[in-house]
Amino acid sequence: MIADRNSGNTSPLTWVGSFPVYASTVLAAAHAATMVLTALAMAAGAEALIQSLQFSSRAVLENFAAWQVVTYAFVHPPQILFLLEIYLLVVFGREIEGFLGRNAFLKLYAALLLLPPLVLALLGLAGFPSIYMGSSALHFGVFIAFATLYPTAQIFFSIQARWIALALFAISALQYLAYSMQTSLLVLVLDSAAAFSAIQFLRGNWAFALPRKRPHLRVVEPMHEVGRGVSLTTIDSILDKISKSGMGSLTSKERAQLEKAREELIAKDRNL
Repeated sequence: MIADRNSGNTSPLTWVGSFPVYASTVLAAAHAATMVLTALAMAAGAEALIQSLQFSSRAVLENFAAWQVVTYAFVHPPQILFLLEIYLLVVFGREIEGFLGRNAFLKLYAALLLLPPLVLALLGLAGFPSIYMGSSALHFGVFIAFATLYPTAQIFFSIQARWIALALFAISALQYLAYSMQTSLLVLVLDSAAAFSAIQFLRGNWAFALPRKRPHLRVVEPMHEVGRGVSLTTIDSILDKISKSGMGSLTSKERAQLEKAREELIAKDRNL
């Protein structure tokens, strides 16, 4: 179950020289720009402006500051770790977007953005007020989504993505526990769980459907070629490369072969 996946939806929005610009790239640029604006606001002493943009359960519930459920993620006090956030979004967001399609990626990003403030608002109704800002958990969720798609991809000194994701989650959780940052810990857990669950669902691993009548069996002749001139051996080698290194490791020729094979398989399935 991979929704919204077609050649136009998985290709870059545009190119800047030889650099592809995806939706994830645009989002990263927006976060970088707001980091500069946050720094300027702090230097000018505009604390009231920053407080009006960060999430506050009391402000949302009592003053109806609904915009805070979105703007909180774009309040970035300048810090070195922000560069890691941008890296996670640009590199791994691009891989997710290339696999799932732009529409599915944007829906995933919106879910990771909106889920934490909505849960925090509900906790505020229960008498547990909170304040939160920044996008560290949001962009870590993007990496969790990548690690769920490509668990054995080797990154960072050839360590598999799943082990890096697990280690980073554990270290962050322990840090928040040590400094009694319960809100940050909750947001981390929410975004990580949401990212993992969303990818599993989009891949069809958690598809829920009513039982259907048993279909009639049909005999299909063994297929030795996919499309015209694209062998199964070639496709298998491309898929193996993706599982190890992600979509970004493919050459333009390999991407074209994979897309051509996919389109012709869809066409053949329709004609059966």
